[in-house]
Amino acid sequence: MNEAGNKLIFRVFTILWVVFLGCRSAEAKTTYAVIVGIADYKFSDYRSGDLRYADHDARRFGAFLQSTAGGSVPAQNIVLLNNRNATKTAIVQAMRLFRKATPQDRVIFYFSGHGMKGGFLPYDVSTKHTSTILTHREVKASFKESAAATKLCIADACLSGSMTTREAWNAPASREPSDSNVVLMLSSRSTQSSVESGTRRGGVFTYFLLSGLNGKADNNRNHVVTIKELYDYLAPRIRRETPNHQSPLFYGKFSDDLTMSTLR
Repeated sequence: MNEAGNKLIFRVFTILWVVFLGCRSAEAKTTYAVIVGIADYKFSDYRSGDLRYADHDARRFGAFLQSTAGGSVPAQNIVLLNNRNATKTAIVQAMRLFRKATPQDRVIFYFSGHGMKGGFLPYDVSTKHTSTILTHREVKASFKESAAATKLCIADACLSGSMTTREAWNAPASREPSDSNVVLMLSSRSTQSSVESGTRRGGVFTYFLLSGLNGKADNNRNHVVTIKELYDYLAPRIRRETPNHQSPLFYGKFSDDLTMSTLR
């Protein structure tokens, strides 16, 4: 073979190797998740505010992430904080995990528990000390410290829709979460409660969220659940099932084709 032929083979091999590396790089997405579920609050009982299934919902969401459909996320990439382990300090420290993410990765913050306008309520929240509230701004700050390409905040909590307000993010319009790779998947609008169901044995939002992610939302049967398919599946079902017309809200700048789960 002449020199020109050798050069051609070398160039073809180089191109194929670059393509191979690019494919490997695109597939090498790692997920880091902090999952919080609080049913039993330190300063309340069932009558005055405790929930029934929030901790159960958190465990179910963690199990989903470790499943094939959820991406087979390694246990060491997941921090699960339930009930008394979900203090304000513990949650903030756990979210430092997001700093490990690279621009190819994904981070997820899931919260199931009580919410209020401007924040989520950790296990040790006190009405006498506002500093014990996990504010939406603090969640946003943890996302800002992460280089991840996709940042998901999933909240099954009353008034969670208040997270979409500009004040909650303490930012001008050009710096709102929709411009920072953040996707908010919220169980209710800013004026609505989020309902638990004894029949579903969980939060209605989380029940339909997981049902959709596990395949019920795969409308075109291509074994991929996109964020649009997920919303189109869960939104009408939640509205029908909740007596207070709970309306979930997905907020941010994202493609309708953003993959949420892969079914194999």
